[in-house]
Amino acid sequence: MSRFDFDAWRDLAARDPAEYFRERERTLSAFIAERPESEQCLRDLQLHIDQVRAVSGSPGVATRELAHMLGDRLEALAGHMQQLDSHIDVLRDVTKRLRPKPGRS
Repeated sequence: MSRFDFDAWRDLAARDPAEYFRERERTLSAFIAERPESEQCLRDLQLHIDQVRAVSGSPGVATRELAHMLGDRLEALAGHMQQLDSHIDVLRDVTKRLRPKPGRS
């Protein structure tokens, strides 16, 4: 993976905003295209991010909106992790009950 050069991107944005956005789009599209098909939902996520940025009116508002969206997704992920943990506990209990007792066949 190549290293992200923040200064180069910042300089491009200041020097040529139109080229910055074209290069940003090319870079994001290439990154998403390299992902497995199971991760292609990244296109929808990026579209949503771009829409939030477009309608927010300012970078600060967009940042707050996107941080809130990220928080919601992390909360949902934590909920899924808790569900998985409870399923693991159930599977462990079932496995214990299915194991033959020593001395019994």
